[in-house]
Amino acid sequence: MSRRFGRTARRLAVRLTATVAAAAAGAVVFSGVASAAPAPAAPPSLQGLLGELTKTLPLPQDLLGGLLATPGVTDLIEGATGQEVGATTAKDFLFPAPTFGCGVAGNPMTVTVASAQSGPNFPIPPWIERGNLRFQALPAHLDLPKKSDLQVAWFNTTTLEGGVVPLDDTIMNVPTLSKTVATGEGNVLAAMFGQVSYESGTTCTALGTVGQFTA
Repeated sequence: MSRRFGRTARRLAVRLTATVAAAAAGAVVFSGVASAAPAPAAPPSLQGLLGELTKTLPLPQDLLGGLLATPGVTDLIEGATGQEVGATTAKDFLFPAPTFGCGVAGNPMTVTVASAQSGPNFPIPPWIERGNLRFQALPAHLDLPKKSDLQVAWFNTTTLEGGVVPLDDTIMNVPTLSKTVATGEGNVLAAMFGQVSYESGTTCTALGTVGQFTA
């Protein structure tokens, strides 16, 4: 009786061992297949690609700076054009001007962003001479400007001179909502306000904004 029981126990042990081994082998095979075929990675987005591209592209100011660093280049350009060479960037007014009568997606209110850029800024446009400020405004409204009644009141605290000028420059009869003003060198206080009429018949009314700039 005990011999039969021993033989039976040994057979069960052998079968159990074989079953466990087979299960372990299957698990190894399954995990190998799973790791060999991972889920495909998501393709990079267009915005991501553009972001990486713009990181590697030099700015115009950087290109100009590298060019002007070459000995004799600045003197050559100034001698040929009679213009002082330089590179500046625009500076924003202190806050966007609250704007009524227009907007995006039918909204009756938006803002107008304004900036000023000093000289010398040449040969990369906009061309601005020393002692000048180029004022620029841009309402957040999608339409083609027809007429600009925007104005800038400015006062040079260094020279004690000032004035009020319209931002009425145009390109091919289209208002650019900008104006280059001979403010003289010094510290300039400025306020921008007024209206812009568009081809659709809409009119944007900017209540005003202020800024401080160095010309």
